[in-house]
Amino acid sequence: MSEENIQAATETVSESPATETVQDSSNEQYIAESKKYRKRAQDAETRLAKLERSLARAEETKLKEKEEFKTLYEKASSKVESLTSNAEKWTRYEESRRESLLSSHPEGERESLSRLDLETLEFVTNKINNNTKPNPPELVGTSKNNVPDKPWGEMTDSERRAYYTHRANEGNR
Repeated sequence: MSEENIQAATETVSESPATETVQDSSNEQYIAESKKYRKRAQDAETRLAKLERSLARAEETKLKEKEEFKTLYEKASSKVESLTSNAEKWTRYEESRRESLLSSHPEGERESLSRLDLETLEFVTNKINNNTKPNPPELVGTSKNNVPDKPWGEMTDSERRAYYTHRANEGNR
């Protein structure tokens, strides 16, 4: 019998035609297979989550039927404690973030901005910070605009010379 199995295995191997595949189609095959496995894994994860929820509900109803309210109370209180600690952490984070955002605004605007919720305050602060235009970069060969804003009659001789040379340099550009 073992000889028959060997012959059958040899026949199946020899029957499969040797095909040469192009690299691109091979990659597409792998991609399709990968997508299939990913979809199957995601479906399994969602199914598992649903089953866990239904199992928890079933356990809860079972405890209610047995009137084991102490166990139910302990579970609920542990859940409340964890949620309370998370809420406290979030509140501390929100207060510190709000203070840091408000500190970047002038004193007069802080009171009106403190009434906004955190997301709106962040949005407004980002808008204000993004709208401020930086000073233009200084170019090589250009003079600085250090000319006094006085009327001509109030300028001293050195200020008049600086003003005149500045105006002359602007005309040469």
